[in-house]
Amino acid sequence: MFENLWVEKWRPKNLNDLILTQDVRNYFEDVRKKQEIPHLLFFGFQGSGKSSLAKIVVNEILDCQYLYINMSSESGIDTIRNKVNNFVQTKSIDGKLKVILGDECDFLSPFAQGALRNVIEEFSSNSRFILTANYINRLIGPIVSRCLKFELVPPMNGCIERCIHIIKSENIKVENGQREQLSNLIKTKYPDLRSIINDIQKYSINNVLNIPKNLNIISSFSRELFDKLTSKENIFKIRKYVIENVLLYNNDHQLLLKELFETIYESNERLLSDDQKKKVLLILAEGIYKHQTVLDKEINCFAALIEISEVLNEKKN
Repeated sequence: MFENLWVEKWRPKNLNDLILTQDVRNYFEDVRKKQEIPHLLFFGFQGSGKSSLAKIVVNEILDCQYLYINMSSESGIDTIRNKVNNFVQTKSIDGKLKVILGDECDFLSPFAQGALRNVIEEFSSNSRFILTANYINRLIGPIVSRCLKFELVPPMNGCIERCIHIIKSENIKVENGQREQLSNLIKTKYPDLRSIINDIQKYSINNVLNIPKNLNIISSFSRELFDKLTSKENIFKIRKYVIENVLLYNNDHQLLLKELFETIYESNERLLSDDQKKKVLLILAEGIYKHQTVLDKEINCFAALIEISEVLNEKKN
């Protein structure tokens, strides 16, 4: 089944497969030699390799006994009291280190995080915790302070090399005109390598890469949206315009906010004063940050557009 899912087929299976900065790679090579780790916390953007690295540590680098828990689906305090406690409160028969791999632990409830902190402290003599999180700020301080932290950002060159390797291995033909399209795709989705690989598979038809030329139409759409905002068009008409054109940005409101951020950043003083630009960029940064945690992505995007509209209606200094 995984042969048909490139993200699974090409998921890293060992440390050499991972796209890491050299300092991170060196650290885990040292772990392999010493067979010792502190509590670890991997955080960063989705698709950047946090879960893959955690699984490689327990499967390929360490000689250990481990328990994997996806804490986005098991986020309650009972998970800590039952599964985690039951696993760590006894020593392994063969004397191996016990490791709890808590994936997406930023989804844990506050009460569950409090219980986890106590378990980490109480059983540190015979167990270690490897935690992953998209948003480190959603974790309580006592958990963060007990872990060695790694922000995982795969180098751009490594992402490009991996994509080229996958394309060659899958015998995908790339015409000259497609090279620029591939480069733009990688730059747009970076550092979400998982999303990039999914898109490459999506646009590889009959072993030929065919990324649509209008893939970057999102940039044109963000400029049109910016023109409507600066011309002080009615904000409710603007929302209708955004909703009616979801296909132009693939219903990806986070990508739309990112493109709008770049459009406004490149705008000149004739349209925005420096003070206005700073305020608008902060609004967009906040909207991008909230995107992963809100229930309705479109409402979050519209709320950001309302705030931007209010700033643009201010008189320039």
